[in-house]
Amino acid sequence: MLYEIAVRNLLIVERAVLRPAEGLTVITGETGAGKSLLLDALDLLLGGRGGGRLIGPHGDACTVSGVFRLQSAVAQRILEPHGIDTEAGEVIVRRRLTAGRSQAWINDVPVGVSVLRAVGGELVEIRVQHEHLRLGRRERQMELLDAYGGCFELAQSYAAAHRACVRFEDEVAGLEAGESDSLKALDYHRFLLDEIEAVQPVPGEYQELCERQELLARAQEWCCLSAEAVTTLVEGDAPVAQQLGALADRLAEAPQSDLQEAASNLGAAAELVQEAGMACARAGDVIEVDEQALATVEERLAICTALIRKHGGTEGALLDAWQAIAARVAELRDVDGRLESAREELARARTQRCRLGEQLAQARASAFEGLAQRAHDELAELGMPQARLALDSRPAERPGPLGTVHQELLVCTNPGIAPGPLGGVPSGGESSRLTLALAVALADKDDTPVLVFDEVDSGVGGRLGAVIGNKLARLGRGRTVMAVTHTPQVAARADRQYVVRKEHRGEATVVGVDALEDVDRLAEIADMLGGGDAAAAQARELLGERAG
Repeated sequence: MLYEIAVRNLLIVERAVLRPAEGLTVITGETGAGKSLLLDALDLLLGGRGGGRLIGPHGDACTVSGVFRLQSAVAQRILEPHGIDTEAGEVIVRRRLTAGRSQAWINDVPVGVSVLRAVGGELVEIRVQHEHLRLGRRERQMELLDAYGGCFELAQSYAAAHRACVRFEDEVAGLEAGESDSLKALDYHRFLLDEIEAVQPVPGEYQELCERQELLARAQEWCCLSAEAVTTLVEGDAPVAQQLGALADRLAEAPQSDLQEAASNLGAAAELVQEAGMACARAGDVIEVDEQALATVEERLAICTALIRKHGGTEGALLDAWQAIAARVAELRDVDGRLESAREELARARTQRCRLGEQLAQARASAFEGLAQRAHDELAELGMPQARLALDSRPAERPGPLGTVHQELLVCTNPGIAPGPLGGVPSGGESSRLTLALAVALADKDDTPVLVFDEVDSGVGGRLGAVIGNKLARLGRGRTVMAVTHTPQVAARADRQYVVRKEHRGEATVVGVDALEDVDRLAEIADMLGGGDAAAAQARELLGERAG
């Protein structure tokens, strides 16, 4: 239910606060007084188009806020998809307009206009004259038929089967369209795989090849250098190791400690030089000057280098590419198998969808019988005894998310005229009464917390006004119903009444909104009846009937 709506600086509305709560709240006032501005404020709160043109002269911003109190489960269902928390089922919506900017919050969480519209559509339904009814949409009609007939789970099962069909249809189409491309891709990836597998690269091999190639390429140079080192250090006419050893022996006999230390160091150096010479000798024995081996290493190194450049630039990237290409080849080899499997899944999904679609269409047709009878009774009481609802039911051109059978509610408001869409009723008064009749018939199934009617009583007399007032009051049980009305019989049935007055303050025009109680309310209804003692007496009678 809507417990409060507050408006500041919306065009000529300086400030207005309404507290509807549960039941029927009516808004009255003279034609042109600005009652529609309150509906504009509510529409703005629910994500309607905003702009600087709506900002009034009493500041640089326009703000609208609403406080809704719902059952916790309902509030969570509405808010959780948008990541918004709620405490005790309270939903506080705020919107602020400044020049060139619109801001909105739900329970102090900043939200965009799209979220505002989504949440607002769950909270409030505004039914305005000459506006295409929300009930004119097949989605809404089927939703209410499902709720009325208790076939919501069946509708969900059908929707799941339809989504499965769409998924498998897309998969089959993709596989069929890409079959020839897949064969080309298979040949290409097989070529890449064969190219790599012919080489069989091994982790770490590339670095070893580079080192081996360098060694083999300079083998003669290293062989000569090692021989020269052996001659110089240990095997020549005056090898360095021998000279160092002789000096060490002679200095060892010196009486000074420095010379003795030098002798010790020279002895150690002689041993190191001797070891170095022997190491060079060993290296010279094993270094191969093998032109054939060099050619073999260089050939494999070139092949590996070309593959690495082709597949990522590093040995690791090449090995990863090898694995990925092998997986892709395996995948492409299975195109035929996957296509056959997808076709089988699609056939099963279509069978399931067809079965559920037939059941759903039958369930909705059965639900329509009960709904239509209730709506006809309501329409008769509203002065439209000849109006009839019909269910257009025919095979759909192709199955869709709503079913395999095209079903749509139609209405005929006058005998001799073919039934037409719910949203296409040309008469504003008939459209309003049709909306009200369906709302009452579906009241137990439609859980929208707030219903708003704009002049649903347009063009009717006092007798029908009382009927409409009673029906609006019935709708207000367990929810908030707001109605803009010029009919005193409707106003008298309300739980709360607000009057909108336009005031001229110098050169400025301001709209004021006041809650009416007791004497003031009696006076307002009497004025709506034409004024005078007789009108006052009739107003007392109307209010007395409500109290009774």
